[in-house]
Amino acid sequence: MWVRKFHKDDKEDTRSPIPTQVVSNEEFVPRPQTLQQKKVESLIQSLAEKCSKKIGLTRRDFLKTTNGMAVAFIAMNEVFGKYFNVQAEEMIDPDAINELWPKKEFIFDVQTHHVATGKKEPLGFRVMAWPFNEELKGKKPQKGDLNFNNYVKEVFLDSDVSVACLSGVASRVLDVINVDEMVEARNTINEMSGSERMVCHGPIAPYTPNFLQEAERQALDLNIDAWKFYPGVFNTAGEYNWWLDDEEAIYPFYEKIQDWGKNIVCVHKGLPFMRRLKPGQSDHTHPRDIKKASLDHPGITFVIYHSAFKDENQYLSQEDEYLGDKAYLPYTTDLCKDRIENPNMTNVFMELGTSFGHTVITHPKICAHLLGQIIQAFGADHILFGTDSIWWGSPQWQIEAFRRFQIPVEMQEKFGYAAISDEDKAKIIGLNAAKLYGINVEQRRQQLVSDRMTKIKEVYLAEGGSPSNNVYGWVMS
Repeated sequence: MWVRKFHKDDKEDTRSPIPTQVVSNEEFVPRPQTLQQKKVESLIQSLAEKCSKKIGLTRRDFLKTTNGMAVAFIAMNEVFGKYFNVQAEEMIDPDAINELWPKKEFIFDVQTHHVATGKKEPLGFRVMAWPFNEELKGKKPQKGDLNFNNYVKEVFLDSDVSVACLSGVASRVLDVINVDEMVEARNTINEMSGSERMVCHGPIAPYTPNFLQEAERQALDLNIDAWKFYPGVFNTAGEYNWWLDDEEAIYPFYEKIQDWGKNIVCVHKGLPFMRRLKPGQSDHTHPRDIKKASLDHPGITFVIYHSAFKDENQYLSQEDEYLGDKAYLPYTTDLCKDRIENPNMTNVFMELGTSFGHTVITHPKICAHLLGQIIQAFGADHILFGTDSIWWGSPQWQIEAFRRFQIPVEMQEKFGYAAISDEDKAKIIGLNAAKLYGINVEQRRQQLVSDRMTKIKEVYLAEGGSPSNNVYGWVMS
């Protein structure tokens, strides 16, 4: 049975500031909780029980504080080894985190999602089966969990995100929000804020009816900010798999978008959808097409979502921990090799949505390989920060994890990875995306200081607003 992670947490009374199990946004089958994740979960709760008493809070309320966030990283270090920069005093002292981690970065989350108001949330058949799942009694899904208002709370009030990109899928099979609804959400948030807090994608594919005409409508009438492709989706209902270097299917599109000045193409790679390939069938989530497409079109920027990371059980299983000493990551390493061998692929960027969240809570050593390889191949100035929220809950825990994460020295020496500097992190977490989307960061900072979203957040916090610690993605019960 599939169940939302936060419903499972409620049943077991184990809500925490960071997920303790990989969740699925329905693009892949959720993975079982590992033994080490279970240890992290238990340690978070026991540490929180002790610390909360010292400062006069309940354990649940304590875990909504910044001190509770620190407890989670203390627990991660205890179980996995020291991958996160966190000090013991952060667990108790309410000022320690502000002193150690001043909020200076410009944060641009390039991968966020919500469901259009009035739309069926995905997995409708699972919602219909809700009453028959014993573990979900009393936990009927709320229609607003993934909708606009809650999205605003999770992304802009409960995190340090400055600007967010709203993304979607050009598919009738997974029809949760269409481009018109995405543009409406973007415009609503920007008008409400009095500044540009959001950009959005134009989801499209060669199988879209009246493909080039629809692309022109999205570019010129809706003024979308970038494109989003899913070349390996469902292969059903008139939708088919395709490659980005297919000269007949997609090259005319590339020529058009450059004329329109809409030259950012974001593409889902890796994280194969919930389907099994038949013998001899190609996996169109493989990035083998990126080299030719990018070299043929130097005027287009290709952003590879999920960094092409292919989630495979053996690489994320604690029972196979020794695999963490191997440097090969399916699909990601392949694309890194292409980039190293082709210096002219400077128009290709890597994006971290789900791949970072996935690996950092499951096997930080794999996360270190992921970051080490893509920085080594593409450079820290060609990596974008995305969270795939709100499936993973508020972006804040991933922001904190990225701030604190470091590749261990022994891995740097063994594999030739560079340490991730503060300058690298500032670029990755926001400056690179700002440059790509034409945002003047200093001007935008001045706007954000006094815009209405900031004022709303100030009132929200003054009135005791706190994070939900909801993780909306799906796990197996």
